[in-house]
Amino acid sequence: MTAPDGRTGLGGNRAVLARARALRAQGVAFALALVTDTEGSTYRKPGALALVAQDGERVGSISGGCLEPALDALARDVLASGQVGVATFDTRGEDDLVFGSGSGCRGRMRVLAWPVAGDAPRPMFDALCRAHDDGVALELALVVDAADAGRGLAWRADDDAVGHDDALSASLRAAPDGLHEADGTRFARLRIAAPPRLLLLGAGPEAPPLLQLARALGWVAEVADHRPALLDAQRLRDADQRHEARPAAFLPALARAPDAALVMTHLASTDLEALAALAGMAVPYVGLLGPPGRRDELLAQLSPQARSALRPRLHAPVGLPLGGEGPEAIALAITAELQRHFNARR
Repeated sequence: MTAPDGRTGLGGNRAVLARARALRAQGVAFALALVTDTEGSTYRKPGALALVAQDGERVGSISGGCLEPALDALARDVLASGQVGVATFDTRGEDDLVFGSGSGCRGRMRVLAWPVAGDAPRPMFDALCRAHDDGVALELALVVDAADAGRGLAWRADDDAVGHDDALSASLRAAPDGLHEADGTRFARLRIAAPPRLLLLGAGPEAPPLLQLARALGWVAEVADHRPALLDAQRLRDADQRHEARPAAFLPALARAPDAALVMTHLASTDLEALAALAGMAVPYVGLLGPPGRRDELLAQLSPQARSALRPRLHAPVGLPLGGEGPEAIALAITAELQRHFNARR
């Protein structure tokens, strides 16, 4: 999918929130849907978002299409009532194949939907947008019983106030993801993850397809390179930001470390410079492009302390061994490995 500006269409929760903000700015009412808890085999998992606008526009999904008509109906109900709605979709029974959605997924999914219209405050939506902007996960403990659906707690993963609540709130904050019951009320404990932040140190031939895949997955991707000719805006149109800088100057100046950094300048001296800078940074995933021999030569030129700091998080050669050759195949292999890394918690 291509956007009107020629960029790859956004994907993931990032696409849902981007469209939600645009609709709210235009004064168009919509229902924001959230998967709160699941059991068995389901197409989407807790934390997945979707929206349905008052004109029927839908962004995001909760299934492969079989449950979307029911999502549309839920959205119409909450927009008409102005109240949070809840729906449970259970495809585990044999009757569902004939009389239900017909998906055969054999799972149960619960979805909450909030109406967002006009300037009426929506604390959960606003908190989600702020956490998304700051690259921080939003933690939730929400009531899923129909009478009080949507009430509960929302706090950022970097919140230092944990432990200063009443006993129930403290218990819900500490609870694992899933369904919990307290005083006869059921809560869903879940996390809405922030989009992963990816930094490409090098704008070589793999950069454009990598950026395209990253944007389609809803990641935030930046590129830094000291060669201005490679930073052409049209060539790297899917980058969220482009920086003309060398690694030694650029990396220490970052306000926040990325979730993953890919060293891929195709220049041994610049890759070495990047690895040396990354050794002293809290970047969970460091990928290095090139064969094992090149990796070993570069690591041998680092100090023992730098090698020791890098090794537990260094992926070199970066990418899953999918086969194929050329920039597109390399980009796919790297994206596949990153996807696995980013979803390891789940």
